[in-house]
Amino acid sequence: MANHYLDWNATAPLASAARAAWLAAYDQSWANPGSVHAPGQRARHSVDQAKASCARLLGCKSHELVVTSGGTEANALAIHSATFGQSLAADAVLMSAIEHSSVQRNGETVSAVRLPVDVCGRLAADTVRAAASPTTRLLCVQFANNEIGVCQDVPALVAAVRAVAPQARVLLDCAQGAGKAPLNLAALDVDFASIAGHKFGAPKGIGLLYVKNGIRIAPLLFGGKQQQDRRSGTEDVAGLTALQAALESALAHGEEESIRQRMLLESAFARIALVLPKVQWLAHAAQRLPNTLSIAHPGVINGALVMRLDLAGVSVSTGSACMAARGEPSHVIAALGIDLSLAKSVIRVSIGPDTVAEDLDAFVNAYISEVKAMTAGN
Repeated sequence: MANHYLDWNATAPLASAARAAWLAAYDQSWANPGSVHAPGQRARHSVDQAKASCARLLGCKSHELVVTSGGTEANALAIHSATFGQSLAADAVLMSAIEHSSVQRNGETVSAVRLPVDVCGRLAADTVRAAASPTTRLLCVQFANNEIGVCQDVPALVAAVRAVAPQARVLLDCAQGAGKAPLNLAALDVDFASIAGHKFGAPKGIGLLYVKNGIRIAPLLFGGKQQQDRRSGTEDVAGLTALQAALESALAHGEEESIRQRMLLESAFARIALVLPKVQWLAHAAQRLPNTLSIAHPGVINGALVMRLDLAGVSVSTGSACMAARGEPSHVIAALGIDLSLAKSVIRVSIGPDTVAEDLDAFVNAYISEVKAMTAGN
């Protein structure tokens, strides 16, 4: 049976350009980039070139990028740096209620305040303005949510917190933005931005943290003082080179690919709704990632539905892969305030550059069939 992979927000398949770059780096730049001999300097050159290319694609400067093991470490490093050594008030750290668990759990260590969102998952600038005070030190927001795809109005949120707390830092979680939408980090005027390579076709275990020029980092890891003592540990030359190649490849046809993905999902949902009129697309009214469909139907339990779809050859998820085994609505879905029975039915469909119409055809047919079977007699 063919497998139709529709879980790209969890992880993307390794891009061919990333694979080629990774192998080439291991062949040619395998040495330690901290070494002064010729092989080491070849590796250092590869690191510098990859960072320069990433900076160009992300709208920042290469020295503002710190190589990390992924988005989780990048978020942890940013939150730690923004709060380390400070006397924190109750409103020192603010974040939306739908942040990724790597932001929420690190935020818990500094008693972060979670701000409510609307039914589409949007955080209002007025909400930020009302919650902030002159003692606020950090605002954490996502560029786009991993489960429902909603994009936040980042400039408005940055302006809102700084109107009350000019000294506040802003962490932008770009795990679901990089490679899927154009990013200009300098223009967005954020202080930190986290990037996870495997979300757009790089290998797992490589990421970036953008740190605006002039901001000091309080390291999480101590060792050889690599990366200006911001993150110790020998840089993953091949991983970074592959990340750069994957990012460039993902953005090469960005606008037309976004249109294609949006049309695929809109068509799929329309066909489902013709047969199942009670079906709902969460956050459909909001500005969203073009590749994400968060779909719900009353009377269905999402865990069972995902397993039935998997047996039919269609791979989707109940939401974040980090939290998929918990058997209850995620904190993202709970934050929307929708009816519990509907919340328990939510599944996420997320697609990418390799997704074709046949993949969505298989999903539509399987979803209709399985939902009918699960709601028979209701």
